[in-house]
Amino acid sequence: MSRKPFLLITLPLAVLMTAPAWADHDEIQRILEAKADAWQAGDGDAWARDYAEDSGVVNLVGTRFEDRSSNAERHTALLQGPFAGTSLSVDVQDITRLADDLAFAEVMFRVSGIESMPEGLPDRGNGELHTRMSFLFEHHDHHGWQIRFGQNTAVHP
Repeated sequence: MSRKPFLLITLPLAVLMTAPAWADHDEIQRILEAKADAWQAGDGDAWARDYAEDSGVVNLVGTRFEDRSSNAERHTALLQGPFAGTSLSVDVQDITRLADDLAFAEVMFRVSGIESMPEGLPDRGNGELHTRMSFLFEHHDHHGWQIRFGQNTAVHP
């Protein structure tokens, strides 16, 4: 058998075998980018929608939230309080597949339009807050990719 027919058969198979990794990357990217829409809508439930029910998250001031519900409640309070009317930009820096059912993502967030910076957060003097957030994703057959854990860290000027 010559190399040409072999390549014609194996190349499409290789593409099919790698397609799920691209699909996973795209799905995780979509979940992360949807955070901006939830933020603009002031919707804490939409913000927390892609977190696992028993997920954990550590916010900018070190408070740990133990589940999706408390995460949603806190984001609702923030988005209807000190961050009402602000906008969020999402810059996905990296998505790394750790195992078949685990992935790690790193995102830069920029909140703009802050009229008064909440105490304890770095104030650049321009109404912007920059953070770096790390996400651990877990894949489940019934739920797809969900955030298992998140850690948000303020980026100081």
